[in-house]
Amino acid sequence: MSVAWIGSQPVPLTDAIRNAAKLLASCRCPVFTLDTDVHGTRSTIALATMLGGAYDHAKGQVLANEVALFTNHGGMFTTPGEARRRSSLIILVGEIPPLHHDLLQAWATSQPDLGDKHTRRWFHIAGDETSSSYGKRLRQLKAKPLRGEGLSLEATLALLRARLQHRPALSSLSNIDSLEKALASAQFPVFVFSGGSVEAAGLVMLQGLIADLNRKGRASSVFLPADDDAWGSALASLWMTGFPLRTGFINSLPSYDPVQWDVQRMIHAKETDLHVWVSGRGGQTPPKGGKVVLISLSRTDVPTSGAAVTIAVGQAGVDHDGVAYSSRIGTFRAVQAATPSHLPSVSKVIGQLADALPGRREFAC
Repeated sequence: MSVAWIGSQPVPLTDAIRNAAKLLASCRCPVFTLDTDVHGTRSTIALATMLGGAYDHAKGQVLANEVALFTNHGGMFTTPGEARRRSSLIILVGEIPPLHHDLLQAWATSQPDLGDKHTRRWFHIAGDETSSSYGKRLRQLKAKPLRGEGLSLEATLALLRARLQHRPALSSLSNIDSLEKALASAQFPVFVFSGGSVEAAGLVMLQGLIADLNRKGRASSVFLPADDDAWGSALASLWMTGFPLRTGFINSLPSYDPVQWDVQRMIHAKETDLHVWVSGRGGQTPPKGGKVVLISLSRTDVPTSGAAVTIAVGQAGVDHDGVAYSSRIGTFRAVQAATPSHLPSVSKVIGQLADALPGRREFAC
């Protein structure tokens, strides 16, 4: 079974590595798109450092929204464990991704045992649309909707904040009286949100609402990433460079700019001449880049369309062991290969690419 291709032709892995290294050595402004585990992220960032490139995530815009809340604004945050043990009032904000539904179910089947020991109640701040599968989950939780007719989620958050501060508003919200009564009796209300369902302005509005509540009591929020692996990559980038993803290197120094180093924007604006697509999970298609040379490291059994070089890689926790971020425990955890395969890890392939580059360069990973 082939694991490497030059164009559409299968070749030995060593030939693909040698060819890709030549392309990397000859380019002037390489960019890297990540969708991999912690070890793969560290290796890719180390290679970008060597080559003076920029790196981003495959879900870059959603991740940028989540990162901006922390880098630009800040907020009140608690852990899932604290929410489960201390909060009798959970307010869901928008649509929580399916990967976190088991966490919500675990909360629903338990009761707080520290501080506030009332029966747990649920509310849902909703926008215009809610998917049928998520609607079913909300019915299981018996969550009361907080919805304004014809309003977006961001507008609903703004209206809710105004109503809770007893300011005049032109629109009404369903179940607002029930929420006010619940807030009056709850000792530790918690708002649960994900960056994938709320725009940046909505995230800021939500934290302003929580700050208002903290003037008279105690309230907080639980941040559940839209993608755990993406958030893990952001944290890995933070400890390696001091900055999250969408970072580039100028004169060997890291430079964070969520607009300038938006890799998809750079490709469309023809600001790069080589794109390295790193997708340990596969299933996604690299953005089209005209004349930009493409090197694809992807979990695939066929060559990537338009790629000069394709190398098949494994997925951490499936094909090989690795380290991944878990929002449920709020930190990193080791993951064991579920079905070990012959596919090499991203970090191993990146290490071979670094070794094949001409000249002596430090690969700090």
